[in-house]
Amino acid sequence: VMAEFEAPSASPRVLQPADQDRILVTGGAGFLGRVLVEQLLERTASTVVVFALPNEPVPQAWGPRWGDRVVVLRGDITSGQDVARAMQGCHWCFHLAALVGDAGRDEDHQRVTVGGTAHVFESALSQGTAVVLVTSICAYGDAIQRGPCREDVAPGAGQGPYGRAKQGQEALARRYMAQGVQLCVVRPANIIGPGSGPWVVDAAEALRQGLPALIGGGRGNAALAGVDNVADFLVHAAMHPRAWGQAFHVHDGLPLSWRDYFNDLARLLGARAPKSMPRGLAYLGAWLTEPVFKRLWPGRRPPVTTEALNLIAWDSRFPLDRARALGWRPKVDHATQMMRIGAWLAESRHARRA
Repeated sequence: VMAEFEAPSASPRVLQPADQDRILVTGGAGFLGRVLVEQLLERTASTVVVFALPNEPVPQAWGPRWGDRVVVLRGDITSGQDVARAMQGCHWCFHLAALVGDAGRDEDHQRVTVGGTAHVFESALSQGTAVVLVTSICAYGDAIQRGPCREDVAPGAGQGPYGRAKQGQEALARRYMAQGVQLCVVRPANIIGPGSGPWVVDAAEALRQGLPALIGGGRGNAALAGVDNVADFLVHAAMHPRAWGQAFHVHDGLPLSWRDYFNDLARLLGARAPKSMPRGLAYLGAWLTEPVFKRLWPGRRPPVTTEALNLIAWDSRFPLDRARALGWRPKVDHATQMMRIGAWLAESRHARRA
C-alpha cells in the first residue's frame, strides 16, 4: 500500500532564496536536471553541485554564465562512495538520477534506480541533508487504469521495470523518513519539452514514419507536464515548509488528450495526423514482443511496452489539490511549451542535415 508519508516532527529546513549553501542535483545533466539547475541558480544564491556520469555532456554555457556557482562532480549513482563525496557539505539534494526508459531488465533498474536512491538516503542520513525525491506517476502501476489517483491511493501492479523501480524508491523513502531523513516526494506526470526522450524524440520519430502513435483513438487525458513547470514546482516545494513529509503530483492540469498533443506535434513536424491502434491489439503486441526482446535483445526497446500503454491507453487523472494548496500554479503555458519544442525540432533537423 502506498501509505501516506509523515511530516517531520522537527521544524523542516526550508530552502531560502538568499541561501548560500551547496545544493546537490543528481542527474543534473539530464533532460529535467538541466532545467532544474538553471532555476536553482536563478532563484537562489547557492552553489549547485551537479552529479553527472563520467562521460556525460554538460551545457557549455554553465561556466561562462555562472562561474564557480556550478560544480560538476563525476561519478556513478551505484557507488555509495561517489554519492557520499558528491553530497559532502550539501544541505539540500534534488535526487533525479535514475535509469530512464520503459524497457530493459528489472535487475538493472533496481541496481541503478533503487540502489542509487539507497546511497543518496544513507548519505543524507549521515550528513543531515534534506532530499527532494523525484519519482513518477508510473509508481501507481495499473491503478492508473481504475480511475483518478490521489497521492495516497494504493498502487497497483508495476507495469514495467521503470515503474517497479519507482515503487522501490518510494518504499525506501518511507523507511528513511522514519529514521529521520527530511524528505519530499514529487511524482511528475508525462514531461514534455525540448529534448524529451519518450514524448518528443520517440513520438516525433513514430509520426515521421507514419506509425500508430495513438491507442484507442487517444481520447484519454495525457497529463502533460511542461519541463519548466516541473522544475519550478521542485524549487517551490523545497522552499515551502508544508511540503516536507508529503508526496505531490505535478503536471500542467490541462484538459488535453493524447490525440490533441500528437496532432500538435504532427503539425510542428509537417507530418500527417497520427494513426491509431485498438487498445486490445496494442496490449497483445506488448505481451508477445516484450518477453522476446528481454530474452534476445535486452538492451533494445520493443516496438510497444506495457509500461507505455499504461500511460497512453487510459485516461490519466492525477489531482493537483496538494500542489495548489502550496500556492503553486504552472508558469509556462502549453502554447509556449509547444513553440519551444517546435524550435528545438527545427534546430535538430538542421543539425542532422549539417
